[in-house]
This record gives sequence, C-alpha cells and structure tokens, in this order.
Amino acid sequence: MTKDLSLQEFLPYRLNNAAERISVALSRIYQSEFGINIAEWRVLAALHERRAVLAKDIVNYTHMDKVRVSRAIKSLEEKGYLQRQTSLSDSRAAELSLTKKGRELYRVVVPRALEWQKELLEPLSEIDRQELHRILNRLDSRVEEMARRKTSPKKTSPIE
Repeated sequence: MTKDLSLQEFLPYRLNNAAERISVALSRIYQSEFGINIAEWRVLAALHERRAVLAKDIVNYTHMDKVRVSRAIKSLEEKGYLQRQTSLSDSRAAELSLTKKGRELYRVVVPRALEWQKELLEPLSEIDRQELHRILNRLDSRVEEMARRKTSPKKTSPIE
C-alpha cells in the first residue's frame, strides 16, 4: 500500500517553499532600493567572495542555471558593476571581477540585506539560530554525500 504524502510535511517542499518566499521578499529590496534582481545580487556577492572567476565557477558556486547566470552577468556588466578580462589560462574564457562601482554597490547592499535577515530571524533565539545553521550544514553535507554515491530511493513496483 502506498503511503500518503503531505506537502506540508515533505522536507524538500518545505525548504524550497521557504527559500523561494524568503528570496522573493528580499528581492523586493534589491529591486526597489538598488535596481538589481536576485540573480544579479548572487553574482555580485559571489564575485565579492571569489574575486576574479569564470562564469562557470559562479554557476557551480551559486547553484544557479547557466542561462540565469549569463543574463545576470550581462546586466551587471551593462550597469558597470563588473568587468571581463580574457583569462590568462584560457583565451576563450573571460575572467569576471567587480568594478569599483560594483564593490561600492556590494558595500551598500550588504548592511541592508543583513538588517533584513536580522528581522527575519528575530523570533529565533541565538541557540535556535545556531541549531538552524548546524542542521542546514548537516543536510548540505548529506545531499553532497548522496550525490557522490549517486544514491536514489529504492524503486518499488507501482503495483503491489
């Protein structure tokens, strides 16, 4: 007999739903106050953390779709927030880095993003926050482990 599944109790759904709602809410600030979208913010932050990198490195680091990263890069370049330079190791590739204007935008956005995050986490105690991060780290590690093993749930016959 098949077990019933409640979306409200299915962890992948709950995590995805929460992440999407959080991203959309925060994106309103990025868009209205700074004129950038979620993907552009993630590329901006990744470039700040990683310095000069290739677009494929941003795709891997942020886990965003290649097309979404490509569009964000193009938009940020048009706005003067990032620059491309031919890679020394591969002349077909371009290394991306923040311009001075991009670094300034990052410095302005971060306090606002952290302020929003603080408000979001306000109902949680410091212990709850630490526990949340600990659990998320464990789940991230587990997903990576399962992906390396190429583990998938055991298949069962649709007819019992």
